[in-house]
Amino acid sequence: MFKREWSSAEKLLAIIVCLCLGFLLSSLVVGTLYGYMHEGASYKLLLIISSVISFGLPAFFVAKFVESGQGAFSHIGMMRSPDITKYALVVVFMFAIMPAIELITSLNALYSFPDSLSGLEEYFRNADARAAHATQVALVADSFPMYILNLVAIAITPAICEEMFFRGILQNYFVGVMKNKHWAILLTALIFSVVHLQFSGLIPRFILGAVLGYIYVMTDSLWPSIVAHATNNMLVVSVSFFADVDVSEVPDLGSYTNPWWIATLVFGLVVAVFAVWLFRKQDADE
Repeated sequence: MFKREWSSAEKLLAIIVCLCLGFLLSSLVVGTLYGYMHEGASYKLLLIISSVISFGLPAFFVAKFVESGQGAFSHIGMMRSPDITKYALVVVFMFAIMPAIELITSLNALYSFPDSLSGLEEYFRNADARAAHATQVALVADSFPMYILNLVAIAITPAICEEMFFRGILQNYFVGVMKNKHWAILLTALIFSVVHLQFSGLIPRFILGAVLGYIYVMTDSLWPSIVAHATNNMLVVSVSFFADVDVSEVPDLGSYTNPWWIATLVFGLVVAVFAVWLFRKQDADE
């Protein structure tokens, strides 16, 4: 059956409408169920539901009913997968850049607005405090099974759903409209960062979004960016559980003057560069 081709403006409108409806439905469902599912394993399930409704379903509906010529999962790159070596390099790369991301996060948290915008700064800091508290509550795990559930609810499910929407739908759209993959990746990364509504993490999350975008483009598959995203989230969940560290708190810059930390930062960056080199070399050899 003939399927009408949507214009770029219509596609953008559909993406925005689906995302807004996803957030609205998620707020309605989560708000309704929160009174019954606000603690323990049931709360983790609520987090999963929130991710699926907020990002997963909008991505699926846009890919299914707006994009034409191929199936929904094929359009967003979930029907293609690179060699397993590339997955290993992606995981190594994500581990390697974590020290640098932590440093950038601490620098970002030092933001200070002019006196004329003190009210706006107070608003952002209060929003950051609420986000940090929500993260701390979500990461609570008093047993290994709860840790595994946290991995599913906080690491794996958000990684799948957010990559489906941001890289699979939004970045694909911008690439088609802008005809420049670099600008498309950066614009998607900016939106990805802003949507999370955490000003203190704006720059590091933008960098993370750009990294995920380039991984998606370089592999022509959504799965490596999902693995990279999940790896980033898993590190947070694992550090919180095994090291009993409050990952919602941003480390003071003074903690980064330790020589061992500096060595870790430099070593991580070297490993990250080497991983990218191996990645590109494998592409050239194929």
